[in-house]
Amino acid sequence: MTAAVRRLQAEVDGLRRAQHSRAVIEQAKGLLAGRLGCSPEEAFTQLSWLSQQSNIKVTEVAAGLLGMAVPLAVQDPAPQMTPAADISRRFARRAPAAPDPATAALPSVTLLPEETTARYHLTCAAMGTVDDVHHLAETIWSEGLRHLGATAVLIGVLEPDGAVRLVSTHGLPRSVASAWQRVPSTLNVAFLKAVSNGRPLWITQEQAAAAGYELLGDGDLRACLPLNQQGRIFGVASIVWARDFHPDTTTRAYVSALAEACGRRVSQMLDGPGGQAVASPAAHWVEAVLESLPGSHALLSPVRDAAGQVEDWRFDLCSPEAMDASGRTADLICGRRLLDLYPHASSAGLFDGYLQVLRTGKPFTMEPTPLVLATERHQIPVIMSVRASRFGAGLLVHWRYHDAERRLLARLERVQRLGDAGWAEWNLITGEVEWSAETYAILNRDPAHGPVQFTALHRYVAPEDRDILTAAAERLRTDHEPIDLVMRLHRNGVRTPVRLVADPVVDGLGRLACVDAAVRRLPDHSGHDRQQ
Repeated sequence: MTAAVRRLQAEVDGLRRAQHSRAVIEQAKGLLAGRLGCSPEEAFTQLSWLSQQSNIKVTEVAAGLLGMAVPLAVQDPAPQMTPAADISRRFARRAPAAPDPATAALPSVTLLPEETTARYHLTCAAMGTVDDVHHLAETIWSEGLRHLGATAVLIGVLEPDGAVRLVSTHGLPRSVASAWQRVPSTLNVAFLKAVSNGRPLWITQEQAAAAGYELLGDGDLRACLPLNQQGRIFGVASIVWARDFHPDTTTRAYVSALAEACGRRVSQMLDGPGGQAVASPAAHWVEAVLESLPGSHALLSPVRDAAGQVEDWRFDLCSPEAMDASGRTADLICGRRLLDLYPHASSAGLFDGYLQVLRTGKPFTMEPTPLVLATERHQIPVIMSVRASRFGAGLLVHWRYHDAERRLLARLERVQRLGDAGWAEWNLITGEVEWSAETYAILNRDPAHGPVQFTALHRYVAPEDRDILTAAAERLRTDHEPIDLVMRLHRNGVRTPVRLVADPVVDGLGRLACVDAAVRRLPDHSGHDRQQ
């Protein structure tokens, strides 16, 4: 009998909760219909949209709009922190702090947590009805920030070179908005700081002046809040107050929550059909550029911890030819984290070098360096070079393994020693000359003195053979005719027969740009003609 009573009582409680939930939803529909000037059906569509965007039940969203308690439900024995609970935690009522004598006479705004939550949901609903990003800043101001005394709202998106492009403004004079339509990353503008380090910046005009920041528009206080999508910073919202305003913790949390919602809406609007992708500098045209680059290139985005510090890097895009030392190709690298794939990056200076690029914008270069890469099965010794440049909120990185070149050079050196031969290159455009070690030995010249120019090579030839070399060099210069001759060197009283082979390299204008040559020492008893 007792069990039956409990069962019936539970059914009655369930019906009451359902009835309460329907009543709350109906009231919220009426509130939205009146505020947005839409039908009850359209208001319910907005409620559903808010529920999907915030991953909160429709009943909880409706209750938040009304500033009411959510209908009681059976508690999970092991409850988890839900988005609704997280909002409640962020907007929790706090005991008022003791007034600061220096600011006690200044105006302030106090919002109850229920009112704050309701206004947040109403503003999100209003943003959901905006179909033009240019009107978004005005909507956020009128629905969510006007009551706080805010005078201007700026919304900007990050471009591939690190600049911020303003896509929506309200309260900013047209002349100022036009002049600052695109803010280069080289300028010391306050909201660029929030983009570069991924952390909110609340700064007064006095603090900005002390830090050397330039400010857009007039105002005593501004909040510069990064816009995120899936952990990636793609823009910034800047909110300006023209009069003294001292927001408490709850108000700051409310403004930050609006910025998060703004980021979601901006991303939806500009990444949707007919929009321009802004969620990452890795837009479709960047993919096309990467696809055309030979070798290993990747677009990396910073992964930040709860404090906003960079704790790792994620491979967002890779060029088709990208490959690491363990044989992983682009499709196996994309989406993975740097330190997961390459733990050595933290000790080899790569991680700190990447951080420096993100902070300063100056490229980072690691010359060919011996490293040991750890893989799942074994360790691989490699020689690797890296170059990284800032690209939007992330990095464009190129890496190259020089092991094949090292092995080829080692093989070439062994062949040269075996054949008593060497090579030489003369760049006639830049004047640069490069000889192999064996060439110095054959010509009996100290490497400390460096190589000689091609036009001075005749000084090493015996007098009776100089005319042969001079004539061959002239034909190479004027007619681009290769050289292949045997001559005798005269160094320190010793005559040594050598064979010289030289090929001309001609540029697109028909000019002789370079001479590539090889020289081989011959046995003293060679009996063939001096010229072949």
